[in-house]
Amino acid sequence: IGLHRAIKRLEYIAQRPLLNAAEELITPEDETGAGIDALVVTSNAASPLRCTIVGLTDDLSIESAQRVCSMANVTVTASIPLGARLRDLDQRTLTELRQTPPDLVLMVGGMDTGPVAPLENAAQALVTIYDDIEPERRPAIIFAGNQEARRPVADIVSTAFNFRVVDNVRPSIHTETLGELQRELAQLYERVRLVTLPGYRHLREWCASPILSTSEALNRTWRFIARRNDLPQGILGVDIGGASAHIGAARGEVCQWVLSANMGTGLGVQRVLDLSGVAAVRRWLPISLPQEEAIVRLENTILRPSSIPQAMEDVFLVHAVARQALLLTMRHLRQQYWHRPGAKLEEETTPAFDLIAARGGSLSHTPQEGLVALTLLDAIQPTGLTRLAIDWASIWPQLGAISALSPLAAAQVLERDSFRELGTLIAPVGEAPDGERALRLRIIRPQHEITELEIPAGVIQCFPLGLDEYATVEVRPSRHFDIGLGRKGYGGRAEVRGGSLGIIVDTRGRPLSLPQDAQLCRVKLQQWLGNLMNHVHSVA
Repeated sequence: IGLHRAIKRLEYIAQRPLLNAAEELITPEDETGAGIDALVVTSNAASPLRCTIVGLTDDLSIESAQRVCSMANVTVTASIPLGARLRDLDQRTLTELRQTPPDLVLMVGGMDTGPVAPLENAAQALVTIYDDIEPERRPAIIFAGNQEARRPVADIVSTAFNFRVVDNVRPSIHTETLGELQRELAQLYERVRLVTLPGYRHLREWCASPILSTSEALNRTWRFIARRNDLPQGILGVDIGGASAHIGAARGEVCQWVLSANMGTGLGVQRVLDLSGVAAVRRWLPISLPQEEAIVRLENTILRPSSIPQAMEDVFLVHAVARQALLLTMRHLRQQYWHRPGAKLEEETTPAFDLIAARGGSLSHTPQEGLVALTLLDAIQPTGLTRLAIDWASIWPQLGAISALSPLAAAQVLERDSFRELGTLIAPVGEAPDGERALRLRIIRPQHEITELEIPAGVIQCFPLGLDEYATVEVRPSRHFDIGLGRKGYGGRAEVRGGSLGIIVDTRGRPLSLPQDAQLCRVKLQQWLGNLMNHVHSVA
């Protein structure tokens, strides 16, 4: 129904028919210009897969399995370490597995020369649990454990379950092999979850290619942007939706990502609150909102996830939830891929990227671009010199799907009409008392107009530089800050491109530390937001 309405709207805009008298798509396009050549569809509308992980021990293989699940539309409901024997499959566990079968049982464990018997015993237990349950209610089983156990486990479960074998996620103590399991989980989500959506089969008949999960299509687009623009430091992609938060880092052919299922600004609000609490969300509000009122407004969002914010208080609250959801997802991404042994997780900083490309209804539908920028700066805490861009039309996933059929068309739309450039960000790493000099900035515009100024620590400031305008900036940080060169106090020079917010300088330091006093915190947020919202000003 929704698709038909959207197509009718497109017919009105394009002033040509796309549907025939039977309300079916006209394809391919005919000689009169009616119809289309192809339809591609992406969707994350289905709920995540519910997964139970069965492994030998809590560490190594189970940790690797949990890492892979964090990159897919998968919610891990239980992890069962077997140990040397089957002791952990107690009566309570067996009862829960039987009464509420997960969508998936992921079996991992053992190096490629590891033990076989515990996995065989677990496989036999699963057969026993689901022996008298109808096949369609039984979970799928994916085996990603040691090679020696593949055939014995397959002999036990393959006739009773939808059973797949992929590479061992931990073939040796120092080696992870996650790619094949990642792909299998993405395909399983499409086969098991997306097909349950109302109208899916009819829609699939219209499509020129399989319906992709939005996250998989978006990863394609991010990889394409990184390769096509030859970005040496890569792109950090951010997607905050109503039901999930997705952050991916693409450099060349490598794409690393984390997808936080059931965590977002609509249906996913509850999980954000469960993990963080109301206080963690309220600290991002630049206004005074009593806890009771915040809870009522958030509960209303959970009950009516498609509702539109009616007042600025609601907009601020949506962005506060978005910050917290992205903060948790970004923390997970750092832990998975960039964590330094021995370092405290809360002290980790985001590596430098050439571009931060963000999307999601809470961002693209917010007319106050300063608020959008502040949400990204607070949640992602980017460092160094980077550009900020928004998927204003919400088409990046669709372009990822189109690229499989027509790469040139996808590339042309992506380059010409999909980016809303917010500007260039300069964000040094370090800490200093508020008001102390953080860096000296020199902006040289094409007409040789030169602006020189000192930026104090603890502020966000914007300096005009329009869309498609370029300038040369020279930055000399104080001894407390590193602008991305690896050493504090070392300066640099670069050519930058402007945007709707121009050049943004964030000297609040990394990692970002908010004042503990609630009133002082609100004052700071108001100042930072005010500087971004009132960015059109002259610079002396």
